[in-house]
Amino acid sequence: MNKKKFWKIVNKAIVQSGADIDEYLEALEKLLRKLKSDDIVKWQLIFDEYLEVSKVDRLWAAAYLLNDGASDDGFDYFRAWLISLGQDAFLAILEDPDSIGELLQGNIDEDFLAEFEEIMYISSDEYLEKTEQDDEEIFFEACDRFALTADEKAEIHTDIVLPEALEWDEDDDLEIIFPKIVATLK
Repeated sequence: MNKKKFWKIVNKAIVQSGADIDEYLEALEKLLRKLKSDDIVKWQLIFDEYLEVSKVDRLWAAAYLLNDGASDDGFDYFRAWLISLGQDAFLAILEDPDSIGELLQGNIDEDFLAEFEEIMYISSDEYLEKTEQDDEEIFFEACDRFALTADEKAEIHTDIVLPEALEWDEDDDLEIIFPKIVATLK
């Protein structure tokens, strides 16, 4: 498993599900089930690395504005949602968080929430099912055994362009910083 295979699986799930999140989960489950147990673990580790590298303040501010708030967990779920959109969208939004507005233009309603918590746990569930185990600790031990090497992490980081730093708090006028997101919310 490498980043190219990781994104291929994400993109297949997108194609197979359309815009339906439940169908996306089902498609992703089926795709992960086809993998060897070691590759399921590596898929999770690559996912976690993208989750970690995207933990930047400007993106958090965009999530806060888009979702009308973003706790620590909410920001994790937001970044998981971004990853679920595929490599091109993830990288573009990571580089320019305001571009979320272009992506979502006309496609959200008042109940929309840019979060996808379930994708964060899907590989552990599939790993345990494949290995016929029921103790989640076994999955975490496998993650430790198959931890990404420095070279694997460096390869993941090659396409990453982080946005300009932004110090912000809830009282800041984020609408000025993210006009495209604001336009989408109207």
